[in-house]
Amino acid sequence: LRNVNVEYIYYSSAADGESDAEYLAAVEELNALKGENLMFLEDERILDCVTGNRVYIESYKKVFPCSVEVVLRERVEQYVRRNSQGLYDVYDVNGVYLETRASALNPSDSSPDVLLDVDDRVFGSAIEICAHFRDSFGSIRDLVSSVTAGYDGILETSEMTLHMYSGLSIVVCDYDEFTAEKIQKVCEEYGKLSEAQKLKGAIYAVSLNDDAEGDYAAYY
Repeated sequence: LRNVNVEYIYYSSAADGESDAEYLAAVEELNALKGENLMFLEDERILDCVTGNRVYIESYKKVFPCSVEVVLRERVEQYVRRNSQGLYDVYDVNGVYLETRASALNPSDSSPDVLLDVDDRVFGSAIEICAHFRDSFGSIRDLVSSVTAGYDGILETSEMTLHMYSGLSIVVCDYDEFTAEKIQKVCEEYGKLSEAQKLKGAIYAVSLNDDAEGDYAAYY
């Protein structure tokens, strides 16, 4: 191995000290692989060059006879959760833990991250719902202030609620079933609302039968 070509994709408006340090450390570790036989260089050796949680290897490729191309990407913080000490645990868009701090404000723009007011049992489901929401609506931090989970004893359904800054709530019933399809139905219903309707009330997403064809969303 003679050449290690690294591309770094970052999002901070100003270079973040911790992310920058992890990037530089990763580049140093990758360059330390020079001299290895590329044919026998194990993938784990490349992946192990990144040890922090602010930067990760998005992709890599061995280019024979003597090069490796690596794309490093900075993790984008998106969510916070309060811990037992009253501080905020910070997570990226995929739910990867980044750090703990006293504020819910994102340092990149001084605006709040999305507060996930959920326990460990449903944390993964909350991340998944938020990802589908972001894919359908194009953003989440600009629109959603917090996410909560609960159980409706009358309907006998588990619910995940996204609380929007506008005043509207989005309630996803049985959120582990046909999640992407339900959020898409919510997006379609949201597009039909008047500006006044977007300031109050809720959109409920439910399944009327056991397949995705029965997904339904309605405003109340």
